[in-house]
This record gives sequence, structure tokens and C-alpha cells, in this order.
Amino acid sequence: MLEFSDKEYRYFPPKPNRLVEGGLRNLNRRFYLTGKNNRIAEVTLDNPEVVLEARRRAGNRLLFLPNHPTHSDPHIMIEVFRQLKLPASFMAAYDVFLRSKLTAWCLQRTGCFSVDREGSDRASLKEAIRVLQNGDRGLTIFPEGNVYLMNDRVTPFLDGPAFIGLKTQGELGDSSPVLAVPVSIKVTHLTDARSEVHGWFRELAMEVRDQFDATADPVAEVKRLGLLALHKVMTGLARSLPENTGDDLAATLQRAAGEIIAQLEAELELPRKEGDDLIDRIRKIRRKVHAIRIAEEPVLADHKARTLAAEAMLAYRLLTYPGTYLEENPTLDRMAETVEKVLEDLRSSPTSPCASRRAMVRFGDPIDFAEERRRGSGRGLVATLTERFEQQVQAGVDALNVENDCPGAEAFTLTKK
Repeated sequence: MLEFSDKEYRYFPPKPNRLVEGGLRNLNRRFYLTGKNNRIAEVTLDNPEVVLEARRRAGNRLLFLPNHPTHSDPHIMIEVFRQLKLPASFMAAYDVFLRSKLTAWCLQRTGCFSVDREGSDRASLKEAIRVLQNGDRGLTIFPEGNVYLMNDRVTPFLDGPAFIGLKTQGELGDSSPVLAVPVSIKVTHLTDARSEVHGWFRELAMEVRDQFDATADPVAEVKRLGLLALHKVMTGLARSLPENTGDDLAATLQRAAGEIIAQLEAELELPRKEGDDLIDRIRKIRRKVHAIRIAEEPVLADHKARTLAAEAMLAYRLLTYPGTYLEENPTLDRMAETVEKVLEDLRSSPTSPCASRRAMVRFGDPIDFAEERRRGSGRGLVATLTERFEQQVQAGVDALNVENDCPGAEAFTLTKK
């Protein structure tokens, strides 16, 4: 579920404890991964030798950059590091630490520290650099910044990890290399879960007070129910869909998001920068709304601030539905995650997986920050590296899809073969 927190920010520093970390890694493998909230029965490493060689070159000064297709990804990476026998810290959204005191305690003892994804978080930046400089532990950052429920397509990476890596390398000097390790995660269904996905269809139909048509084309049915869900959400915000939606759902969602973004920019008095796309613009809006909501002195009435936050979140979610992602390859995996995404965006709460799954993990070629600094500098280098990270992770996902022999890779049909 694409979600951001506007709770009052508090920084949580890491307090790693190897004994506690080892125990929690085993609990993760035995209970959390396989439990109802994850249902990950297997975690397979496609090429662990890449990490072994990277450690030979740079020790533990490794910056792991995985895609973020599911809510289970942190648990998957914890198991990856258990298998590799590699101590590693995570940069995690601060609202995760706020779930409970026990959650915060466990996260900190496994080396995690918090970050305010929409603010200028100097403490988190400083800690990330410190972890990489010390070289005692690897560091994991999810460059997509959130869960997008798209196993087969990477969303644009944020440039923070590239900046952190280059900044660390600059302070260390070129004699102690820091390596970025792109990580591709693919989660696929181990069983024929079509009946369970049909159950999700029925849940979605009930949410929008309609009926699931099991005889219809499943892609068309997702679109139909998805539009009803969108209408319900927009009606709750006193908004409506653009007229003449037609058959191009992606264009309809883009237009709806664009209208909301333009209105929010005007209301917040945010100038539009030439060259910014809709994602760039909504990120700026979210940062502005976030600053308003966490300000010590109220800037707007609470109801108004909450309405702005809800509208910004709606626009952001609309932009995360890619055009022909499901149509171009309607597999069981893609169908399941698309229906799951619609349900989560409608309810604003996570949906538990419907069946047992395998997590396949592949590592990309490590990128040496020392070598990259010798070739260039400045924001251009940050942008170039960010693009390379994204391309490598996507290439790894594509390679894992070629290898995937699970039922999740098969076409989603209405009847069993």
C-alpha cells in the first residue's frame, strides 16, 4: 500500500545487538516469513557469489538497493542476510517504529534506524554515512521509497542512495571502496491461487456494492471494479472522474491525478518547475503538506490539512497504476497484485497474501563509488548512478522472470487446465 505518515517525527537510532539480531533472524525465518502476513515459503538466492566477491573487495561497506514490490521485502532481505551470514542495517520509514514499543526495540536491535522520507532528515543521513564508513555492517535502502505492488516493473528510484554512497566515499577517500549492490526481488505464487484471487474479486465487488462477474474477462473486470472503487474514493473527497473516460484507463487516471495536482499546487502556492513530471510535482506537494501537518504551530485548520493530505495521497496513488502492466502479461502474479493494490488503496490498509509464495533474489553487478567519483562529480553523477541502479534492478527482475517456473508465472484464466 502506498502510504505516508504525518505523525510527529521522532528519530530512532540503531542499537545493534548481535545476539538479539541472530535470534530475531531465526524467528523471522521460522514464523514471520511463513505467517499469514507474508506467506513466503521459500527464499532462493540466484547468485550469492556476487556478494561474496563484493565482500572480498570492500568488506561490509556494501549498500544494498532492492526493489520494493511487496510488504514482505524487509523480511525477505533479513532472510537473505541470514543465509549470507552478513550483518546489515536498514533505513526504515519512521512510522514503522511508531507501531509499538516492542517493534521499535526489535528494529533498533537489528541495526535499523528511522528516516522521515518527506523531510530533511539530517540524523538519518548522518547515520547512513556512519554505517558505511565504519564497515562493520552492510546497509539496505529501498530506493523506490515505498511498496508499489508491481513485481515485474521497477518504479523510478529516488536519488538519496546515490548521494549517500558518493558522500561516504568522498569522506573515506578512494583507498576504502564502498560498493552499491543492486538487488532484484521477485515474489511468485507457488500454487494455483486463482480461486483465492477470485475471493479478492468478490471482496472488492462488495466494497463497491456490486457483483463480481466470474464469466467476464478478468482484466476487464479488474478495470470495471477499479473504476467503481476510484469513484467511491473520489466521491468521499467531493471530487469526480474526468468526463469521457473511454477505454484508456491509464490516461483517465493520469488526467484525474493531473487535475488534483494542479489544484493542490494553486492552493499551496507551489510554483511549477519546468521539466517536472507529475510524480515530481506530487512529491513536492506531499513534502509541503507533510511540513504543514507536523509543524509545531498550526498553519491550517486540522480538517483542511487532513483533506489536503488525503487528496495528495489520492493523486499519488493514481499515478502508480501503470498503463498496460496487467494487459501486456496477465499472469496469476500480476492479476493478484493488481487486485490487492486496488483493495489496499480503497481501504487504506494492507491486504494479507492469499497463498504460499516463493521469493527469488538476484544480485546485480556491484558499482564502485570510488571508480565513479574518478569519472565525474556533481548532481549529474548522482542522477546517472540512480539510473544505473534502477536499470540493473529491472534487468535482474527480467532475468528472474525468465527462470520462473512457478504457477504464478502462468496466464490467469477463469478455469483450471
